[in-house]
Amino acid sequence: MNANKVWAIARKDIGHYFASPLGYVVLAVFFLVTGFFFALIVEQTRQASMVPVFQNTVIIFLFITPMITMRLWSEEEKSGTAELLITSPLTLWEIVLGKYLAVCAFFGVMLSSTVVYLVIMMLAGNPDMGPVIGNYVGYGLAAMSFFAIGLFASTLSENQIVSAVITFGILLMLWVIGAAGGSAQGVFGELMKYVSIFQHLEDFFKGVIDLSHVFYFVSIIFISLFFSVKVLESKRN
Repeated sequence: MNANKVWAIARKDIGHYFASPLGYVVLAVFFLVTGFFFALIVEQTRQASMVPVFQNTVIIFLFITPMITMRLWSEEEKSGTAELLITSPLTLWEIVLGKYLAVCAFFGVMLSSTVVYLVIMMLAGNPDMGPVIGNYVGYGLAAMSFFAIGLFASTLSENQIVSAVITFGILLMLWVIGAAGGSAQGVFGELMKYVSIFQHLEDFFKGVIDLSHVFYFVSIIFISLFFSVKVLESKRN
């Protein structure tokens, strides 16, 4: 695998985010929503904590993710460049990783806006940095898992709306399946709770970085990227 080729794909897709009004709309919405929750929660609790902010805004990513991932591959299909990409000297893993790196980089720009709230907390009080770090790690892993799923969904259809609906459906299922597991009995119920994304975020929100939870999110990322490659492989063949 050639890192330069991966970066070339990523750089092209990063440029698309900032060349499109959608990218700026998503950034503005994210900044406004996180700002609203931060101001509201600080006003009500008088606590220097980012936990409630992340707990609320991670749900927003159920809606934001389809918007920023639906075009990752669907746009290539629509514009006719998909065939050129999958028959180019690039490997399919280089293509998939490049596109995944692009959406993660865009997320990095989004997340950087929350540093403003962290600075405000540090100036106004003495926040416990342990939970803050745990929150950022959990929030980042969850978002990166969402994006990997969104990329996989984008490879399934050339229609961006269809890709967005598939992404939202998968994410919603992974979010609510834990509640269903709570009412189920035995091994099946435990399995449903384990699959739930929310079950693996709770410890991060408490400031606990458990490697089993990290493994869960990394597994989702790898499996989603793996199936993305397999879908593109089937299209090439």
